[in-house]
Amino acid sequence: MSCTPLDPLTRKTFRAALKRELLELFPQAGGLLADAAAGRLESLFDEYHPPTECFRPGQMLWPAIDEHETAGYGKRIEDCKIKPVVLRVRTDEDIRDKLAGERAMTIRQNVTVRLFEDAKRQGGVLTQVDVAAILGLSPATISRYVRERERETGALIPRRGTVHDMGPSVTHKREICRMVIVEGKTIGQTARDTRHSPEAVTRYVQDFRRVYACLEYGLSIDQTAFTAKMSKKLVGEYKELIGEKREGEEEPCVFSERYGNDSKR
Repeated sequence: MSCTPLDPLTRKTFRAALKRELLELFPQAGGLLADAAAGRLESLFDEYHPPTECFRPGQMLWPAIDEHETAGYGKRIEDCKIKPVVLRVRTDEDIRDKLAGERAMTIRQNVTVRLFEDAKRQGGVLTQVDVAAILGLSPATISRYVRERERETGALIPRRGTVHDMGPSVTHKREICRMVIVEGKTIGQTARDTRHSPEAVTRYVQDFRRVYACLEYGLSIDQTAFTAKMSKKLVGEYKELIGEKREGEEEPCVFSERYGNDSKR
């Protein structure tokens, strides 16, 4: 391909500058590796610094934890994959509620729930500390708002403690399995009630069945957690759920074809 006088201008880019810096810092990396790393760094920069025209009044960018990140004992936050998300901190609806005389606490509670749900919809999860920092409230206040709204609606609010099986709260996975295994709800009903996808509900129920099989085989909670690749806390909650299912039944049908196979219902 022949070059034109304008050709050098196409190479005066941010990515080219990154590649040059990488080659100067790590000359042993080579051009191909430096080019790939520069491309990734450019993508990260764009992810963390979206154009201002992408934001509407009342929105902000916040670094959430990727919802697919796995929690682990002693795992540092800097070792977790970050997912920048756009959050609606203030909306026209909030202003209308205020003008209509809605209580300030109710509006703050609505915003709290919305922030958690905004992040989850974009593939990230927030902690209660995240939301507390954004709204200038205490984590204890955010925790109270979440508990009250969950009791009122019966719907789970996706925060990191439940999504990643961390902290003292009952995990959303146990609650979802309880709806299917104990209450007898279908995958479709449970997905609607908990605002999860049918595929996610099916996956959680299948995980429960794996735990049941391990415990029935005689494995300990530690051994089951290792075998099933999940936290000991979650295994313990599933064990409690098995006991709850057995109450009034001689043998729970947790391996019934019904569980985990009606995702389209």
